[in-house]
Amino acid sequence: MFRERIKNAYESLTPSFKRLAEFILDRELDVAFMTATELARALDVDAATVVRFSQALGYTGYRELSHEVQDIVKGDLTAAYGNFADAQTPQAQMQTILENERHNLEVAVAQVTERAVEIVDMIAAAERVWVIGDAMGRYLAQMFAGYLEIAGVRAFALDADPAAAAQIAGQYKAGDVAIGIGATGTGLDTAAILRYLKNKGMNVVAVTISSVSPPAQVVDRVLVCPSDTPVGMPSVASLVSMLMAIWQTVLARKEGLDAHIAAQQEAYNELMVIRAEERERLDLEKPWQEF
Repeated sequence: MFRERIKNAYESLTPSFKRLAEFILDRELDVAFMTATELARALDVDAATVVRFSQALGYTGYRELSHEVQDIVKGDLTAAYGNFADAQTPQAQMQTILENERHNLEVAVAQVTERAVEIVDMIAAAERVWVIGDAMGRYLAQMFAGYLEIAGVRAFALDADPAAAAQIAGQYKAGDVAIGIGATGTGLDTAAILRYLKNKGMNVVAVTISSVSPPAQVVDRVLVCPSDTPVGMPSVASLVSMLMAIWQTVLARKEGLDAHIAAQQEAYNELMVIRAEERERLDLEKPWQEF
């Protein structure tokens, strides 16, 4: 199918072909209804470039590629939403929802191309990483920053509140990496802070559920994680999976990884012993009596 063809051919594509490939993977549903001219206009390339791109993937032309995209998108939607409508029990509904999430992950896997590797490289090389989110993205930003710290990255969760961001303005440095989380919600505050940090010389990226979300529109690199669900509300399952994949890839690159993990385990064991000793030493009833 076209996703596998794009992934297999991606490294050998020209820059303009790579832009087309990324656009198609990010916005399959939109592309399914686009002509070659409309697709070319969206990316500011010639329609002939769209045709040559299709042929580079092994299709006779864009028409054949477009028909395959339409068939697969239609099949995906029918399978996910049709099965959910037919589900008569909570168990059947949950199974259908998980099948839909598995499909979203398959689409996300196809997007692990040069862009994703560049983001991992930037995080691993950065002196500091700022993770920003608002609404539900705020909690994901806190989680991701915490996991990056486990990997030895100096990471900070930055609340997408202009006042809060302004209070620590003296800590921002050019060359730092800022990652915007585009989850459910407008993302306007996240986008505003990303633009501000970009103007200050930071490298800004976004991991988002939509290629047209506000954070995605102000950064240089975007990873789009499919979020379609049969219940209408976007899901962040594939977004969380992508964040975990980035974290684990950064962790795997760490020099002395085994020693790093062993040190964490040793510290945890030592803390548990000290905690137990403190529990035996202290009278914990007395503090309660003082309230």
